[in-house]
Amino acid sequence: MSGQGPYFGQKAWFSNFHAEKLPSAERRYADEIRRVLGVVDAHLAKQGTPYLTGDRATYADLAWVTWNALLGWLVPELDVAAEFPRFAEWNARLVARPAVVKVFADKEKASQ
Repeated sequence: MSGQGPYFGQKAWFSNFHAEKLPSAERRYADEIRRVLGVVDAHLAKQGTPYLTGDRATYADLAWVTWNALLGWLVPELDVAAEFPRFAEWNARLVARPAVVKVFADKEKASQ
């Protein structure tokens, strides 16, 4: 979990906001995102549970939702479902939760 915000954030910065294009930095942080997703994917496979700590969603799971929503923007060439199927299934379960659906709907409405 601790790698998600820093690596996702650095990828966002170097790809979208940094004044100078630095392909090596963009590549590094895209690779780190892949590594982090792989760690979660492997953990879910090892645990054999639908969520990080068992059969119920917890803060440990839900804390990932906001950065995960940006994956298509951060690493557009990444096919999450193909490369990290357990991660993709886990994330789909999270974003389908009624409270998460409501938060994203409220965010969309507020941004209009």
